Amino acid sequence: MSLRCVSGGSGHVRLPALKRMLSGVFCLLLSTQALVAAPVVWDSIEDPLVRAAQFDLLVGAPFEAVTRLESDLAQGYIKHQPAQAQLVLGGMYLASGAHHKAAAIFAALGSSGQPQQVQNLAWLSLAQVQYQHGQTNEALESLRRISGELPGQAQQERLLLSAMALMQQQHFGQAVTHLRQLGQKSLVQQLSEKSVWATYGRFNLGVALFRQGKEEEGRMLLEELGSGAADTEESRALRDKANLTLAYHHLDKNEPEEAQRYFVKTRLQGPMSSQALLGLGRVYSAKNLHKKSLVPWLRLSKMDASDPAVQDSLLAVPFAFGQLEAFRQALEHYQLALEKFKSEVEQIDQAEAAVNNGALADKLVHIVSRQSMGQRWLVQDLSDTPGGRYLWQLFATNEFQETLKNYAQLRLSLGRLEQWSSQIDDARGLSPAHRRVLEKKVVNLQSELLSVLDRTQKHLKVLAQETLKHRKQRLLSYASEARFSMAQMYDYASRRWGGEQ
Repeated sequence: MSLRCVSGGSGHVRLPALKRMLSGVFCLLLSTQALVAAPVVWDSIEDPLVRAAQFDLLVGAPFEAVTRLESDLAQGYIKHQPAQAQLVLGGMYLASGAHHKAAAIFAALGSSGQPQQVQNLAWLSLAQVQYQHGQTNEALESLRRISGELPGQAQQERLLLSAMALMQQQHFGQAVTHLRQLGQKSLVQQLSEKSVWATYGRFNLGVALFRQGKEEEGRMLLEELGSGAADTEESRALRDKANLTLAYHHLDKNEPEEAQRYFVKTRLQGPMSSQALLGLGRVYSAKNLHKKSLVPWLRLSKMDASDPAVQDSLLAVPFAFGQLEAFRQALEHYQLALEKFKSEVEQIDQAEAAVNNGALADKLVHIVSRQSMGQRWLVQDLSDTPGGRYLWQLFATNEFQETLKNYAQLRLSLGRLEQWSSQIDDARGLSPAHRRVLEKKVVNLQSELLSVLDRTQKHLKVLAQETLKHRKQRLLSYASEARFSMAQMYDYASRRWGGEQ
């Protein structure tokens, strides 16, 4: 969408529209959060050794849990259902961030002669790991190796994961087939059963139908979600997302009246509020109601300037004043926008410094250490994190979170090695030869850990630096837009009033 800044002027200020129907990042982000693999919990497991290891994991001791279960399996102490214990072990490795180890266990079980249910669950777990790491083809291949239906929730996970992988490959027809199976029950039934898989499935089905050109059917599904009851923050956010999807769909089709109907259904206190305010202003602007467009845009411009929607509003407000020929106010707000853009660039520079000197990683490791290994942190946890205002979208990705968990575990393991080294020094009764062997093992392990730790930290830095660079370039581009529009406005005023303004 292109918005002209003054009547009769030749320039314009671009207000970048959100991607059509917001079907990309957010859709996958919501679904991926739901698909984060957790340790396999088997209610039917009676083996006390497996339950003891599970207890260690639940109380926040993943290292002890994995070590205990790995040792008991290796020594043959677990006689009853060892295959299920292997699945539990794979889930524990996954929760600890050791994805390659978990994937190896799941792959071995899937190809073993174990009962079909064990093989099926192993293939599902492997597909989840592969999908989280961007291995879409491999995930689909693992899912195809599942024979028959899985029990209960596992079948819902399988259908939604299959659909998401197919949508990433632009196979929307096949994705719709899986999503229809997932959404066979009414939404009321799904919500009463608290089936988050089916709810996500219906949202993704609506988006997939839109992408296939079946707009009416997709609209009906999204309207059902957008007007349904919601008793959790997650379901309310999904309801807002459905309404925003419909609103921006109609806005992109130049149907502002229809778009407005959905924008006003979106909460102005929820996580989607900034996008709703930005879109509502666009609705009024499309109808040439520029005074009305100022109401949501001015409100949005006072919010956190690190939000891209707020940055858009900082350019939209002076545009609206220009349309009303209130040039003094327009110039004032362009100047205000420039000041805010400059301030944000300075804050990003500080965030880059925190990334480069390791302060960001130290703070995030502290956050992770206070949580259970399978838990995802919330946005409010990042309020005191250096650069958190600009990096929260990166923090929410599986790649960053899992890399950070690995980094935290490596630092923990390094601390354990130092502790063991002290114990070797203090140990009595060790022969000199045995002591030298143990000390050499610890030194070798420390060297390997330090090398992996360094590579992991560098990867975290690269991810953060790339995100900050993109955010900085966007701000600099917006600042250039503001200066260009101001110059045009001065030129227009000079020609019209002979320099009086």
